[in-house]
Amino acid sequence: VIDWIERFCCHTKGEWAGQPFRLRSWQEEMIIRPLFGTLRPDGRRQYRTCYVEIPRKNGKTELAAAIGLYLLMGDGEVGGEIYSAAVDRDQASLVFRVAGQMVRQDPELAAICRVVDSRRQIAHFPSGSFYKAIPAESPGRHGYNAHGIIYDEIHAAPDRELYDVLTTSTGARRQPLIFVIT
Repeated sequence: VIDWIERFCCHTKGEWAGQPFRLRSWQEEMIIRPLFGTLRPDGRRQYRTCYVEIPRKNGKTELAAAIGLYLLMGDGEVGGEIYSAAVDRDQASLVFRVAGQMVRQDPELAAICRVVDSRRQIAHFPSGSFYKAIPAESPGRHGYNAHGIIYDEIHAAPDRELYDVLTTSTGARRQPLIFVIT
């Protein structure tokens, strides 16, 4: 996962924009290695939920976007559904926009994906998977079959409805991941 992120993902904003995403040691040691490197005897991930609560401007959105893209393209899930969720449309789109920019910045990813900003969706052609931003206020919040969930600013959610709908939709997946940032 570390190699995948550092190979394909670039920063999208500020002084680091366009430069390869190099995980900070705390991101690697406290999040990525335990989350993706701790396996069950059958080889699947042991941990299915990761809750990250750190102060503003510490790279949560960029990290979440990179993890979402890994789940979309690098995790080996055919027909995967990855969702960026949040309390409203603007917040739900933040991680998606960063992920879309990461795809556009890398020629290899851009060749195998299609970013559709108007639908807040990234399609990965080889696996038939997609990444989509959804707000809590959206109607028809059932029928998901999530492989990955990136839930942004969960503390602002008015209730648990979207979280519960998404997390219970992971039941048919081999090793789903719920990544919550706040």
